[in-house]
Amino acid sequence: MAFVGFEESKEVRQLAESIIDEHHPHLKDAKQQIGFYLREGNSKWAGKAKKCTAFERHMTDYMLFVFINKAAWKAMPEEQRAALVDHELCHFTREEWEEPDPKDQRKWVKVYGSATDPDSWGIREHDVEEFSEIIERHGLWDTGIETFAEAVREADHQLTISDVQRLSRVK
Repeated sequence: MAFVGFEESKEVRQLAESIIDEHHPHLKDAKQQIGFYLREGNSKWAGKAKKCTAFERHMTDYMLFVFINKAAWKAMPEEQRAALVDHELCHFTREEWEEPDPKDQRKWVKVYGSATDPDSWGIREHDVEEFSEIIERHGLWDTGIETFAEAVREADHQLTISDVQRLSRVK
């Protein structure tokens, strides 16, 4: 059996916490509920997000895990690392609703379920899962794909084919 190891990562945590502050308001008060680990060993993925089982919560005091492939992490430039961690954080959902603002009853504020309640947490799937050849043959046939394509067109930075080929050679 091939070796698989896990180590908690302060580096991934620090990056994640800055991304949470900027882009994930539903995670701001729950940073200490997430375990960030580098995974050593063969795998085909760069990162994984997971809601903890009852046993995992008992053993670690975390509600959620982010696992990052150590080899992929080492090969990535900082901007790709940020994109990977941001991607994994996007998988975490949390129960939410709106209530009148206690400071101004005419306004409403977003409220989140308890960070320590497992039932408050969920895992969100990707917005789009499709094969390139289906898009080539049928175009943007699904509204999710259309929305995704619009987001791609509006993105400030695009990874070019040259970037991908260069990164593939590094691996």
